[in-house]
Amino acid sequence: MQNKKNITGYKTPESYFETFEEQLFSNISAEKFSKKTGFNVPNNYFENLEERVLKTVIDSAYAPWREKPKKVIPLYSKKYLGYAAAIAACLIIGFSIFNNKTDKSNLDALQLAAIDTYIEEGNLNLDIYDLTSYIDDEDISDLKLENKQFSETALKNYLLENVDTETLINER
Repeated sequence: MQNKKNITGYKTPESYFETFEEQLFSNISAEKFSKKTGFNVPNNYFENLEERVLKTVIDSAYAPWREKPKKVIPLYSKKYLGYAAAIAACLIIGFSIFNNKTDKSNLDALQLAAIDTYIEEGNLNLDIYDLTSYIDDEDISDLKLENKQFSETALKNYLLENVDTETLINER
C-alpha cells in the first residue's frame, strides 16, 4: 500500500518531455500566421496628429464656458420648504394665542413655609449685601415691626454666646 501512495493514474508516453520542444517549434512553423494585422491607418494621420491634440487641449482648457451646463437637481424643493415654514409659523401663533392661561403663577401658590424652608436649607445663595441692594427706603418705612419680638436680655445673651468679642468691639 505504501508503494501505491503517490500514483496518480496518469501516464505520459515515453520520451515525451525530451522531444516536447522540437514538437512545439515544428507545429509553430507549420502554422501559417497572417502577416496582415487587419487595422488600417488613415493617410497623413501621424503628420497632423500633434496639431489636432494641441487644439483639443487648448480649447478644453481655456474655454470652459463652451461646455453646456449640467442640470442640477436639488434635494429639497424651495416650494416645500416655504410651505413647511408657513405651517410652523401658524402653529406657533395658534399655540401662543389659545394656550394663554390666566391662572395664578406658581410663585403665588407657594406657601410661605415652603419658601422659608428653602432659604434655611441654604438653597438660596444670597448674603446681606445682595438682599439690601433689592430694598429701597420706601420698603423699609412700610415695614411694620413688632416692638417686643425679643426681650433685651435675650438679645444680649444671644449676641454674647454667638458673636466673638472682637466683632462686638469693632461694631461699637
